[in-house]
Amino acid sequence: MLQILLKFNNKVLKTIESDKNEIMIGRGIENDIIIENLAVSKLHARIVKQDGRHSIEDLNSTNGTYLNEEKIIKEDLKNNDNITIGKHTLEIHIGGKESTDTAQYIKDDTMKLTTEKHIEMLEKQKK
Repeated sequence: MLQILLKFNNKVLKTIESDKNEIMIGRGIENDIIIENLAVSKLHARIVKQDGRHSIEDLNSTNGTYLNEEKIIKEDLKNNDNITIGKHTLEIHIGGKESTDTAQYIKDDTMKLTTEKHIEMLEKQKK
């Protein structure tokens, strides 16, 4: 199972879980993941599952697709990779997102914070 957290400014907008062999990403309504932003091409990129592995492929987009801050054409994905498309980030979790000591994602996209994590976030917000 592939889990994708669609983020904007580090805020989770949507969680997508999929076993599909191809996930289309772009601004157009025909995509599986729609990112409504003019910096995103109508058909921007796709995630392909082949032989049990996932890869990201840019579809000749105007502004490019970035994997862990490096512009790519096609690259294999690893757990916890970050894909940047326009100003949005797709956080990749292969096999689903695992909980951590500081935060646990609940099915409805609510983040459960520990006291330490909450204090840390508040301090960052003050800056």
